[in-house]
Amino acid sequence: MDDYILTTCRDCGNKGLLKKVAQYEQNLLDYDEGEPVATAEYLYILLECPVCKSVSLYQRYGNDHMLDYKGAEYYEEEIVYPQERIFPNVPKDILKSYEAAVKTAKVDLSVSMIAIRAVLEKICKERGTNRKNLESMLKQMVEKHILPETLDKCGFIIRKMGNNGAHGDDDSMLTKRDIAELIDFIETIMYYIYELPVKVYKLNKKYELKLEERENEQTQ
Repeated sequence: MDDYILTTCRDCGNKGLLKKVAQYEQNLLDYDEGEPVATAEYLYILLECPVCKSVSLYQRYGNDHMLDYKGAEYYEEEIVYPQERIFPNVPKDILKSYEAAVKTAKVDLSVSMIAIRAVLEKICKERGTNRKNLESMLKQMVEKHILPETLDKCGFIIRKMGNNGAHGDDDSMLTKRDIAELIDFIETIMYYIYELPVKVYKLNKKYELKLEERENEQTQ
């Protein structure tokens, strides 16, 4: 068991024993007027997932001041790469489909590509588009100013490549890097539509910036 760490692979979602393949330890000293006053310890471990073979970077951190209520030292442990993708404001149905697309990216590229396209279609429907196909849905999203032109182009690429995947076209040309780019596109769209407005609202409310008054002035 010393050769494995029980955690979850962020690439495929597998929860189990990930194999240690390399590690590096770093010890740091903090000085005050030339004298060492505190120490910090970092332990980095590369882990390999037995399912998708992706590599994760695990970090363990501790310092002299990290003591529990009994006075014993403790460590903070986390996966620092890949970074965790968090979308708290995305509707559950869309988020579930997105997570499925990410999990299948390491297993079946065509299935993942089709799943990414399905996420885009669900987003359009959730935003109130009433047209029959994804191309016209995206046009309506732009007309309603839900999507800017650049993200509409991202949507176009997802739609076209998703269509190719559904019909089995150009499957041999598809690469993991292509799927990673498409996932990045869909993440950007989700962030723009669901997460960014919430962040803007919270800051506006916190500092009383009166954003609503500015918007009203622009519409008059």
